[in-house]
Amino acid sequence: MKLSEPEIEELVQRKLEGESYTKIRSELDALGLTESEIHEAIRNIDEKVLDSEMNRKQRGRTNQWYRVGLFIAAFGLVLTLGANRGIILQDVSKWIVYAPFFAGIGMMLYGRYARQQTSGKKTQGTERIRRKRPFK
Repeated sequence: MKLSEPEIEELVQRKLEGESYTKIRSELDALGLTESEIHEAIRNIDEKVLDSEMNRKQRGRTNQWYRVGLFIAAFGLVLTLGANRGIILQDVSKWIVYAPFFAGIGMMLYGRYARQQTSGKKTQGTERIRRKRPFK
């Protein structure tokens, strides 16, 4: 008897909510799975949990790029409006005044692009984590 994909997804969700592998393993044993089937199911669950955690961290980084870019663009906009009205930085080149705004827009676009790139693909690098922390 092999677990279906929805059953594995349910177990992954429970693991992400904090349930231990020991409890999941005992439930799989109670279902009558062989030791090799339990081992394969736990490995699948662990892979999906690691992928989920890696994706969550990637999304956090891309959101951080976007937020920092938004802040810099807002600062650049205030600086640009102040310089154009003659309130601040009157003797400075316009390129220097406009630079923070365009740099912020660039960072926002990079954050959005990186978010789109990481949303649909499987992350790499879970093998290194598995070697450090193998499951039992």
